[in-house]
Amino acid sequence: MNLIAEDTDPSPDRLEDRLEFESLIADLSSKFINLPPGELDREIEEAMGRVCEFLDIDLAILWQWSNEVPDLIMPTHSYPPQDKPLEPLTQEDYPWARQEVLAGRSVVIPSLESYPPEAAVDRETSRRLGIKSGVGLPLSVGGEPPVGALGLNALRAERDWPDALVKRLQLVAQVFTNALARKRYELNLRETKARLEAGADLAGLGFYEGRLDEGVLYSDERLRDICGIPPDRTQGLEALEFWKEHLHPAERARLLDLGRRLQDGGLDRVSIEYRYLHPARGETWIQHLAGVQTRDATGREVRTFGVLRNVTQRKRSEDERSRLSRQLIRAHEEERALLARELHDDLTQRLAVLAIDVGRAELGRLDAAQAETMRAVREGLVRLSEDVHSLAYQLHPSVLDELGLAEALRTECERLGRQNGVSLSLELDPLPDAIGRDAALCLFRVAQEALNNVVRHAHARTATVTLRQADGGLLLSVRDDGVGFDPASPGPGRSLGLASMRERVHLVDGTLDIESAPGQGTAIVVWVPVEGASR
Repeated sequence: MNLIAEDTDPSPDRLEDRLEFESLIADLSSKFINLPPGELDREIEEAMGRVCEFLDIDLAILWQWSNEVPDLIMPTHSYPPQDKPLEPLTQEDYPWARQEVLAGRSVVIPSLESYPPEAAVDRETSRRLGIKSGVGLPLSVGGEPPVGALGLNALRAERDWPDALVKRLQLVAQVFTNALARKRYELNLRETKARLEAGADLAGLGFYEGRLDEGVLYSDERLRDICGIPPDRTQGLEALEFWKEHLHPAERARLLDLGRRLQDGGLDRVSIEYRYLHPARGETWIQHLAGVQTRDATGREVRTFGVLRNVTQRKRSEDERSRLSRQLIRAHEEERALLARELHDDLTQRLAVLAIDVGRAELGRLDAAQAETMRAVREGLVRLSEDVHSLAYQLHPSVLDELGLAEALRTECERLGRQNGVSLSLELDPLPDAIGRDAALCLFRVAQEALNNVVRHAHARTATVTLRQADGGLLLSVRDDGVGFDPASPGPGRSLGLASMRERVHLVDGTLDIESAPGQGTAIVVWVPVEGASR
């Protein structure tokens, strides 16, 4: 065929053959445009057949490197079809040709004798496979390393492979490479989409995308189920309006304000949980993550995206857990109060009576040794009575109920400072007239536990307790100059007390922060909401 002659050959037959081959290449290229991945393999083998028949080539094989075994190159397409599967090749079969292809160079072998001396192994492999002549063309896209090679082989006789022909065959290889790359991309995209859908399904996530510049909100079926959006409310921004209509009245102002801040540029992302009035299920809880994808030149939101999840069951479980924890803490406090009253009203009184009786006996007719013994017994009874009184106070400080939180904290600081030799100072701002019992008890117990830690673990010389109004609640801090610790690993001596603090604060909707490091002291900072507190 004259096509294989050099470009300098001006013969009309050669020009006609070249134009016919180029038309074939153009036709092949058009067939691969928008070709579904499932049809690609069949189309590649048909294209290889047309090229082989046009050029009288005996065998064409498309090889691709294995993802699992990089040194292995797998035959994925061939023409003519083989009676049995072709065997893969390794770098030991074609070491020289493999390096040439990986370097992006075509391998052109008119005859076995044309192999260079360093390709002796490649020559013997070709001889063993019955190949008399051939060309190998790298399959590479956009400067990336080749993913394989297109091999075209003559089995019946040697033949020339002029540069003009090789260049056109490289176009064929490029068509195949682009098609394979697109197939890999589309399959990866499908796999990624499938994984995302599976993950969204497991997590119960509903997706939406809002194109405010077009006045359109796209939402998936799960989101419409979460929000109860009927089928006739999905045009334009109707789904958004339906969502707004069903916001819980207590949440509406806050959520609409967040939406305005997203739209105007005050926020780029929001993560929030809120109550929602589902048209069929009643009050539900929704977890909502929203973010801005695109803004216009003025900074206003143009496109947005978000995911929603129904977390009603989790919130109900949390509420039930909180309710039970609150009941347990209240029962615990009631038991402590009962025990404190028994100690104070009964045991301390009985000890006092014994001390008085012993004192009277001490004034009787006793010798010096007996009098000293009675005096020691009396003093021991007095100390024991004081210890029982202190224990009763720790179990339930009656001063908290009688005189309030400020006086209870002052009494606790004086008691611990007197007993343990730590300099404790108290800084109190004016407090609201009425502090709820749960909030007051929470703050006192946290202060008490923090001060006990100062005494037991901190080895501190000084500590300061501060209580003031802040942000519609009360802010309590207990700071010491002790040895400090790592809050991430508090150790058994502190962990139980810290857990108790967190649970108490959580039950009154407060916050707790622990600031500490080895050698740098400790600060326990608690905030709880209180009606009547200043902001």
